[in-house]
Amino acid sequence: MRRNVAAAALALLTAIPATAWAQAGHDHHGAPAAWATADQGTTGRVNAVDAAKRTVNLSHGPIPALGWAAMTMDFGVAPGVNLGSLKPGDTVRFTVVKDAKGVYQIGSLTASN
Repeated sequence: MRRNVAAAALALLTAIPATAWAQAGHDHHGAPAAWATADQGTTGRVNAVDAAKRTVNLSHGPIPALGWAAMTMDFGVAPGVNLGSLKPGDTVRFTVVKDAKGVYQIGSLTASN
């Protein structure tokens, strides 16, 4: 019985897309509503950029301020963030903020290549 429950839980967690997980409101971690200073950011590797949709797929390290483990996920990008020279394979330093709707997005992003 325990194996069935554990297997079902694992199957459910692996079926949730990273974007849904990211937008699920990690508020239960007790994180601040928004943060945008360089010392609270993290680094990541760019996997994909969609400038038209203003999204970036990143594989990032842990974000302790939000209680997030390292993962790969899609992020929306704040209007002031320039995506012009960003390309897959770039290493970046970035911060995460909540938009007006409470959805996490990239608040600042700097290539560190």
